[in-house]
Amino acid sequence: MTAILVLAFWCGPRTDAQTGGGRGGVAGQSAGRGATPTRFPTLDPEAIDRGRTAFVANCGFCHGPTAQGGDGGPGLIRSMLVLDDEEGRQLGPFLKNGRPDKGMPKFDRLSEQDVGEIAAYLKSRIIYSAGRGDIRVESILVGDSAAGQAYFNGAGGCAACHSPAGDLKGIGAKYDAEVLQNRIVMPREGRGGAGGGRESAAPPVKPITATIKLPSGETMTGALVRLTEFDVTIRDAAGRQRSAFRHNGVPQVEVHDPVQAHIDLWPTLTDRDLHNLTAYLSSLK
Repeated sequence: MTAILVLAFWCGPRTDAQTGGGRGGVAGQSAGRGATPTRFPTLDPEAIDRGRTAFVANCGFCHGPTAQGGDGGPGLIRSMLVLDDEEGRQLGPFLKNGRPDKGMPKFDRLSEQDVGEIAAYLKSRIIYSAGRGDIRVESILVGDSAAGQAYFNGAGGCAACHSPAGDLKGIGAKYDAEVLQNRIVMPREGRGGAGGGRESAAPPVKPITATIKLPSGETMTGALVRLTEFDVTIRDAAGRQRSAFRHNGVPQVEVHDPVQAHIDLWPTLTDRDLHNLTAYLSSLK
């Protein structure tokens, strides 16, 4: 089964949250706690998957691959525009016009279908965030550790960057299964969990770096702070911020993300592979 819900609902069966059904078709806090329930729409999983791909390609750099915020833009999970959007009807004009004064370019080449699917993906993230308190570790550790090891060393390509005797030594004893699984699909975001004494914070990740090639021939390299069509800012080894205005792709900027391999894995990662890999990493005590 392909991972059509990898980022929206990767932690096991979440039927109520996915469909808006169950508990009277309501997702979110239970009525028993005195909260006003929020009703969510039923979403097409295939539209969510296509929307995720379009969102990451067009918006992920600034807003993060899961719309929770990135290096250049805010999170969108609590955006009133996203919350009030109806199948892209409000989001579409906003994307078409952009906000050049705030560094947001115009996305006027997105089709109506693209916008609708991006809207579906963003709604799925809201639904996931509303129901994430229901996640249990037992719904994560359902994979085959041996199969996960085979995937790690084979099709997943994980062994090219990681080693169970090196950077991953003892990682299963140090971090919760939820944290490990989140790190596979959200390498720059991680959410803690109840770990019975284990660390809940996600393991650190090296920063994205960039090399700016100025027309004069000079180059500047450092941790990437901001990159848009109009400007670029890095932080050099001395901690100084250095910036340059950009026009028509000049100066050229080469970006290196140490976790790009995780992002490249998304289109092929299946639900089974994800659970197997999580089981394998959790076994590395």
